[in-house]
Amino acid sequence: MPPDGSNPLEKTPDMANLSPAERARMYKERAAAAGIGRPPAAGQDGDAAAAAAPPPPPAPKPAAPAAAGGGAAGLSPDQRQRLAAAVQRGPAERPAAAAAAPAAAAKAGNSAAEAQSQRLVYVWPHLVTIEFMAAVLLLVSMIVIAIVIQSPLEGHANADKTPNPSKAPWYFLNLQELLLHMHPALAGVIVPAVALGLIAIIPYFDRDPKDVGKWFGTPKALSIAWFTSWFSTVVLIGLVFFDEFVGQKPLMNNLARNTGLSFLNAPVMVDIVVPMILMNGPIAVLVWLLKKYYKPDNARDWMIALFTGFFVAYVVLTIVGTFMRGQGMHLMWPWDPKMIRVE
Repeated sequence: MPPDGSNPLEKTPDMANLSPAERARMYKERAAAAGIGRPPAAGQDGDAAAAAAPPPPPAPKPAAPAAAGGGAAGLSPDQRQRLAAAVQRGPAERPAAAAAAPAAAAKAGNSAAEAQSQRLVYVWPHLVTIEFMAAVLLLVSMIVIAIVIQSPLEGHANADKTPNPSKAPWYFLNLQELLLHMHPALAGVIVPAVALGLIAIIPYFDRDPKDVGKWFGTPKALSIAWFTSWFSTVVLIGLVFFDEFVGQKPLMNNLARNTGLSFLNAPVMVDIVVPMILMNGPIAVLVWLLKKYYKPDNARDWMIALFTGFFVAYVVLTIVGTFMRGQGMHLMWPWDPKMIRVE
């Protein structure tokens, strides 16, 4: 303090040669010793300015955090300690959380990108690679079969001599099998055109994009496909044997003779009406059985059932025409000697 006990912030003669910073330090020491406010700034030299500056108010103390039940006064000592530790720990943890937020966002973005990449299948290299490998395996298989199984070459075609049996290529044997049971226009034009047309409009009935391209994409699809396969196989084999050993033409002739109804053995009845009933009747029975026992959930289940029936019919008729039609296109066992082709 000044030697005369006056205002400690008053300028004294010993400050004349001091720099502003030194005078500010001396003011600070005197104010601290006197217990009064802060010293003036380092650039303030006037005694009046130093004396007129009121001491700054004391800094307010931080308020204690209040509890949800009416402040910290109602808390136990243990609760106060935990609350104080949480308050002190909060500011220190905020930077860490802020620093971890970008990393978490980046990780979430990477996981979303990975999930999307797993859902997408690109033409190159995924699809093209699979198609190329399938083509190579098919080519190798055909080469091996051609080497192991020697295909005999037949003689030149002779228009004056028709071989018995005379069969179409294997992929047309299903249609040739139909020609044995109905009118040629119905078997060769109408039935294939209707079947291919129904297959083409399947996407207009099954418009659900879920699980597109997935085999048996519904819970009931596998059981429906199995039942349809067995049903179609049994019905087709039964119809082939019926037409071979009973015959629709002899049956309709007998009905016409016994009933006196001559239209029953008319060509349009024998070649068109009766075959249409024999084709569409089992389909109606199949739909009724599926609806009663399997209860398809949506259009996809129905499309799977109908397409499976078409596919099984194609395969069964091709097998019958290839291995069970011998001389005169009669039904025979594959090991029957009359299966040998006669020139």
